[in-house]
Amino acid sequence: MISLENIKNIAILHPTFGYNGGAENVILSTIKGFYNKGINTDIYTFKIRENVDNYIKQYKTDITLNPFIFNKTARYLAHNLQKYDAVIIHNFPATIFFYFAVKYANKNNIQLPKSFWYCHEPSVRLYGYDKKSYEKLKHTLDPIAQLTMYIDKKAIKSIDYIIANSIRTKNHIKTVYNRDAEVIYPCISNDISYIPINNSKHFLYIGRIEKNKNLDNAIFAFKDFIYKAKNNDIKFIIAGKGRYKESIEQLVYKLNMQKNIIIKGFVSEEEKKELLNNSYALIMPAINEPFGLTVIEALYYSCLSILSSKSGVYEVVQDCSISADMNSIDDISQKISFVYNNIENIKEDILSKSKGILNNFTLEQYCINILKYISDRL
Repeated sequence: MISLENIKNIAILHPTFGYNGGAENVILSTIKGFYNKGINTDIYTFKIRENVDNYIKQYKTDITLNPFIFNKTARYLAHNLQKYDAVIIHNFPATIFFYFAVKYANKNNIQLPKSFWYCHEPSVRLYGYDKKSYEKLKHTLDPIAQLTMYIDKKAIKSIDYIIANSIRTKNHIKTVYNRDAEVIYPCISNDISYIPINNSKHFLYIGRIEKNKNLDNAIFAFKDFIYKAKNNDIKFIIAGKGRYKESIEQLVYKLNMQKNIIIKGFVSEEEKKELLNNSYALIMPAINEPFGLTVIEALYYSCLSILSSKSGVYEVVQDCSISADMNSIDDISQKISFVYNNIENIKEDILSKSKGILNNFTLEQYCINILKYISDRL
């Protein structure tokens, strides 16, 4: 049991709340969860989200990397954030703007509340995704990148507490910023219940279609699998939107795989549920994903996943998933083949192991974990 007497109003800083991504959907669920516990949550964001409930208050804020508006935004945030009991900061560059707000507040005798950075991952563009890539990037000769890293590191020093979404992220925070973090896993973004195993009809990817999702390797691997399986009826469905969609479509056309690789674009929650429940496996080809909540959702819908062992979510699903070297087209192809040829033997066994972890990712458990961590530090 936790006491919420000292938490009545929370501010969230996030640059792009209006996007329909994993982090943004977790924030939306968080606000709803807090509201159900009698806590008011306001969000300061540059990208406003449409079609939200009336109790969700959004304040359009210039959280963009434009040095000409730093002081104006810092002043605005400092004067507004002082009325809250706590501030939760999500995603770069919101961290930088909070830092400038702190500087302004200190100069003008404004008392800001305790701050908590929920880190999905340090900026990949600045710091890479692991120690090896960071060692390379930190010696960049790009003066803008150097300055941004300098300001960002000072910004993280100004934040009181850090929460990481996985052990992987926690370790990278330590590498980049030399600060400790508490791991609190994110929640699934909607209320879902377990669905029994159904007949497998296709392989599936659901998520943003971006270059860093490594879909090229998945497509080449699936083509190799089709060739070796000698079964031209198996489908790989790619569902989602993103800047790399046209490139993926061109690759599929170039490989003459339009019959087997179906690019559906955006799908509704009901379509997503059906696609997952009827899938041999969810293929998540990103080499180093900070988490990957779709893998957890898939388990609720009796769908196992093929994913990278470097993904943040793998640390909790390694006993109920299939790992692949996502740099290796051959290894991805082999794992797809393994699932396809052994689905009846492995699916029930793998999914039975998952039921013990799913309760850790409910909205209720996530809100309890976050609020207890905050309450204990106010």
